[in-house]
Parts: sequence; structure tokens; C-alpha cells
Amino acid sequence: MYHGIPGREPGTSEAEVDCMVTGGRTATVTAVVTKSTVGDVGKRIGISVQDGRHGEPDRLGFSWGIVNIDPPHQDEHGEVVQPTVGTCMAPAPFTTVVRGGFTVTPAPLPPLPDGMAS
Repeated sequence: MYHGIPGREPGTSEAEVDCMVTGGRTATVTAVVTKSTVGDVGKRIGISVQDGRHGEPDRLGFSWGIVNIDPPHQDEHGEVVQPTVGTCMAPAPFTTVVRGGFTVTPAPLPPLPDGMAS
């Protein structure tokens, strides 16, 4: 994925996915950053995508710099503690994709074993 800001060099990151969930045309992915030019190594990030249909643009949601479950706070030593993203968690796809896009292929859950209630 590429995210650029006009007039600035784009930041790049690589991450190891630890969860991906699909539902219809939407997917949510969480991953831990393993390599980055923007300093987030070791941080779990959440990304959601919505596959646009019928002429709608694809949409994207991301956890960094926008939303999180917990607000930043100070620990007992006065150090700022950044909030964390849990596995399989990302904000709704809140912005449109300008160039490129995503294709979401639903991956339904396997059937429950015999004898288990649904």
C-alpha cells in the first residue's frame, strides 16, 4: 500500500499480518509493523478496506494518527503511553481510495462441527 502527501516523500512500511477477517465486500486486517521509514516498528496497526461496487470508489480506514480504543496517557513515570490496536480491530473505511484499489473476496467461516449450537 502507498500513502503519499503532496510535497513530501511517501512513508513506507512492511508488516506481518496477525488477523484478517472478511464480510461481504469489506475486509479488516491487523498487522505488526516490521520495517518502516516512519518509525512505527513493533506497533500493531489496523486497516479496513471496502471494495467499491457499481461505480463507487473503494474505501479505506486506518488506525494510525486517526483513531484508537484508548487515548494516549502518561504512565507512573510521566512517559506518554500510546494506545494499542487489538487483533482484528480497525476503524470503518472512512476515506476514499484515490488511485488503485482493492478486491475483497469473502472468506466464509467453516461450518460448525456437529453438535455445536450456532
